[in-house]
Order: sequence, then C-alpha cells, then structure tokens
Amino acid sequence: MKITDIETIILRLPEPVLPNGDNLQDVLIIRIHTDDGLVGIGEAHTSPTVLKAIIDAPISHLTTQGLKPLLLGKNPLRINELWNAMYDHTVSYGRRGAVMQAISGIDIALWDLLGKATGQPIHQLLGGKVRNAVPAYASDLTPATPEGMIEQAKRHAEAGFTGMKFGWGGLGGDVKSDAKWVGEIRAHLGPNIALMLDMGTPVPFEQAVWLAGALAENDVYFLEEPLSPDDLDGFSNLVAVSPTPIATGEKETSRFGFRDLMERGGLRIIQPDIARCGGITETRRIAALAETRNVRVIPHCWSTDILVAATLHFLATQKDAPWQEFNVMDNPLKSGLANEPFKLADGMLRIPDGPGLGIELNEETIERYRWTP
Repeated sequence: MKITDIETIILRLPEPVLPNGDNLQDVLIIRIHTDDGLVGIGEAHTSPTVLKAIIDAPISHLTTQGLKPLLLGKNPLRINELWNAMYDHTVSYGRRGAVMQAISGIDIALWDLLGKATGQPIHQLLGGKVRNAVPAYASDLTPATPEGMIEQAKRHAEAGFTGMKFGWGGLGGDVKSDAKWVGEIRAHLGPNIALMLDMGTPVPFEQAVWLAGALAENDVYFLEEPLSPDDLDGFSNLVAVSPTPIATGEKETSRFGFRDLMERGGLRIIQPDIARCGGITETRRIAALAETRNVRVIPHCWSTDILVAATLHFLATQKDAPWQEFNVMDNPLKSGLANEPFKLADGMLRIPDGPGLGIELNEETIERYRWTP
C-alpha cells in the first residue's frame, strides 16, 4: 500500500461563536488517500491555514521539508517510521508548536488507516482495551452572570454528567469573584459532582496561590492553566503549596515538553491534546513518561468527534483513565461532523469498536463549512 495524496480540508464557521471564537471556529481535517482506495481521517487543532502550509510546503533542504511531499509514495502502515521521518525532516523549523500539531493530524489519520486496513479498532492495535467506556465531564464556556452559570451547571447535571468544567466567558476577571461563583455552583449541585476550573488566561502567581486555596474549600477537582505555559518555575512553586490539584498541558507539544512540565514544573496532572502534542504515537510516549512518575493523564479534547474518537481509543488502553473531556457547546463542527455523533450514556462515553477510529464523516457538513483561503 502507498500514500497517493494527503488532502487538507479547512472547515470554518461563517461567524465566530463569540467575539474571540470558542476555539472551534475552524478546524483542519486531514484525509490520507492510498492506492488501495482506503482513506484515513485525522484532524489537527490550531490555525488551519498555518497547518496547511506546513503540510503542503515543498522541500527547502534535508531538515526543512513539508510533510505531504515527504510522505507521498510511502507505506502508510509503517507509522513509527513515518512519524520519525516527519520529526527528523522538520527539525530545523519544528520540534514543537505548529509542526508537531500538523504531525498530530497526520498521525491520527495513519492510525485510522491501519485500523481500516486490518479491520480492527485502534484500541486493539494499541494492545487492547481495558474498559468499554470512560466517564465524561461537560466542558463549557461560562455565561456572563453567576445565575447563568448555575443554570448551565444544572443542565449538565440533568443531562447525566458527573463532572463539569467552567472557564473563560464570565470567569477570569477577578479571582475572588471566580471563587465565589464556584462556591455558589457547589452549593446548588451538592458534593457528588466533580468541578473543574479553567482559567484560560494566566493570572499573577500570588493570585493563583490565593485562588488555589479558596477553591479547595469547595473540593475543586483541578485548577487548569492558572499560569503561563512557559512559567515552569511558577508551576513548580504553585504545585508545592496548592491544596487544589493543578493541571496544564493543552498548549504543550512532544514528550520533551511534557517531560519538562513534570520534572521542572512539578505537575501531577497533565493534559496532552492528541491533535496537538504529536498524535496517538506521541501521546503514548507521554503517557509512559507520566506513568513512571505517577502523574495522571487527563487529555485535553475541545474539538470535533475525530479527536473525541482518537482520545477514547487512547484512554481505552490506559491503566488510569479518570475523565474524557467533552465539548457540550452547540457547534456544528462538533455536533454535526460525524454521521453518528458521540452521546453521553449513564455519564460515560462508549469506546468505538469499528475499524480505525470507528467513525464516518458527514459529507454534507464538510461541504457546507469547507473554506478556501
């Protein structure tokens, strides 16, 4: 089998969901075509136009190449070989950031192809699943008022979620106000719902320390991204004094970046995004590093059902899989891209068992939101 084409499709909503978007304003869908007629699908999660340029770029020199010309004609089933080639031949301008995110989308599509070629789900190719479903927490943007936030929390609880995360929107302006809002949610929901708080944008270290202490009074499961992703010393100091678990990692890429988060930043919860950090191949390496350090892996997953499927296959094989993040916003790129969108059942998301990712894309959605730069 040989790769005959790597198709990059940008999907974009005509208008932002919010003035600054909701981080699913657009997405890059990747289709890897083969001479056997099989097609693997993946997605990469950052600026689609940047990713498309990285994939389509012609060769400049040995370590500065575009990914598509590098892979054409290669055997797509040799995933480790192709991953290493993509990393090694972009090392002059890659290693982290957007190049690793582009590699992520291609890697997901390669695993989907391998599953389709062998007639097996990805989790079986990874060694077999140890669970049939994963608990899901509702991940949402926060309304502008505490009353709206409480109503939103009630809806998620009524839908069957046993965990929920709030961030952005009405939060982030004042840490004392943020802590008060979380306290009001806890009072309305009771003690049995796991609550998470995502700062979205960093706050000064002293405010992060205060907030972490205040949130502990309401048994917050974790406080996400309170500091700059590059402030490893700050994270180390914060983790050392915080009674609330600290989580971060959605903006990090590669096992080297996550090694630094754990060793220098002292993180006990890391959040690799499979569509950003290096794909399924690299996430497995990150998870292995985490397991040796007794660090929990709770992947970031705020995108389409392609990423949801990839994350579920990964979590299906892990010894520890406490949560699957699940974007609950009404966004057609999230809810309308798969022919059979993922649905919550008894607070869980079921692991797909079809070949590859186990999902098929809705061509009407693709054509409706296809965008050409």
